[in-house]
Amino acid sequence: MNNGFIFVLTTVGGILIMTLLGSLGGFFFKKSTNGATVWEIAKSKFVYIGVVFYLTGAVANILVLKVLPYSVVYPMSAITYVWSMIFSRLILKEKFTRQKLIGIIAIIIGAAFFGMDGFAGLVK
Repeated sequence: MNNGFIFVLTTVGGILIMTLLGSLGGFFFKKSTNGATVWEIAKSKFVYIGVVFYLTGAVANILVLKVLPYSVVYPMSAITYVWSMIFSRLILKEKFTRQKLIGIIAIIIGAAFFGMDGFAGLVK
């Protein structure tokens, strides 16, 4: 394996981890909304779990930004929405519509185009 291929694998892995952590943060914030008042929500363990996931995702984002341009990383962070759709369907049993499927496909295609463009200049 050449170093360029390893670079692409590790950075794509970093982006997937970064977006997964961000989506998990949002998922746990959603789980915290079972309280009737703001105070009850603030006392929920899910709020704090969500904060930990968001902060960890932010650190992963910083690490990815060290090696990839912002113009590539930021648009690829839209993959977070794909993770969110997976969690909302599998765990929260939310409805999965044709429009959502089309949106997910568009996000994946867009992320692939940004990724190809971003990696093309970095991998030789």
